[in-house]
Amino acid sequence: MNIFKEMGLAVYSFKSYKEFLNNRKSKVFLFGVVLMLFYFLLTMVVPFFQMNGLGLSSAIQEVVPDFELKDGVLWVDDVIELDDGDTCIWIDTNPDEVFYEVEDLASYYYSYSQVLLMDSEKMIVKSNGAMQQYYFDELDLEYSKADLMALVPSIYVIIVIFMIIAYIFMTGLFFFGVLFVALIGMIVASCMKYQLTFGQLYLLGVYSRVLPLAIKAAVSFLPFNIPYFWVINFGLSIFILVRAIQHLKESMLQQPLEFHSSNDTVDWMR
Repeated sequence: MNIFKEMGLAVYSFKSYKEFLNNRKSKVFLFGVVLMLFYFLLTMVVPFFQMNGLGLSSAIQEVVPDFELKDGVLWVDDVIELDDGDTCIWIDTNPDEVFYEVEDLASYYYSYSQVLLMDSEKMIVKSNGAMQQYYFDELDLEYSKADLMALVPSIYVIIVIFMIIAYIFMTGLFFFGVLFVALIGMIVASCMKYQLTFGQLYLLGVYSRVLPLAIKAAVSFLPFNIPYFWVINFGLSIFILVRAIQHLKESMLQQPLEFHSSNDTVDWMR
């Protein structure tokens, strides 16, 4: 049975879990890797391309205004203002508009968590409750929008590397999470008086994660978060595992009894 067919059966066919027990460990591992690849593509790669539909270069051209930092003086083509009550960003490099010193602004921005203020001479940053001031002529740095555009190829390489690391990390968490499902399965199997090894329960746990991950991927596209969704997520896996164990036990009880002929009985008694 191929992996993609098994993904479908793992969602709705509890009786198929008996067949899954015959799979080799290597196939089960590959199943988990492919399952997480689909989940990763849906939750990380697709949103990234949706957010950067025009491409990184086009996005920078459209969003980032022209700017240049040279000889300790910053010039920005536009005034940038953002104030949501918790974060404040104000960038205005008009030579006639110079901000006060950080000491004069600390009390005004006391209630803000994040602050970024820039004029042509300096930058004032508030983070972790502290406000700090930096003069551009002390940074010994020259930069412009053209320099930022030149970094786009390198940024793509960094993004690809980050995506690969994130996928490996998420896949590792997946297999670690199945340990929790298998441990609960051991308790359930013991209560149901049906003997399964931890390895068998771990295998079944891998397949029990298909539907919860599909739902989790769908929920990630909602414009709001569901509180304690991780409880629903793992709770559904445990429910699927319980139903699979029930079907395994019922199939064992429904197996026809084997009767031996009288001659076999005589031979056995001899």
